Amino acid sequence: PRYRAEGKSYLTVAFGCTGGRHRSVHVTERVAARLRNAGFSPTVTHRDLAAAPQDSLEGVPDDRQQDGTAVA
Repeated sequence: PRYRAEGKSYLTVAFGCTGGRHRSVHVTERVAARLRNAGFSPTVTHRDLAAAPQDSLEGVPDDRQQDGTAVA
């Protein structure tokens, strides 16, 4: 995308799956890691993470708050 050349300051990308607790969480974290490695500073929010059963939180980084937002 040419968003920078067009003067845009942010890009929103969203992933979803049934329940929002498995594939979308994994894909989001992987894409965010790749963006960080490329020098970007992505903000990640897992909308449904707070409602997830504890066993489905496996693989989610420990720096995530209960509401799914990143801890600074």
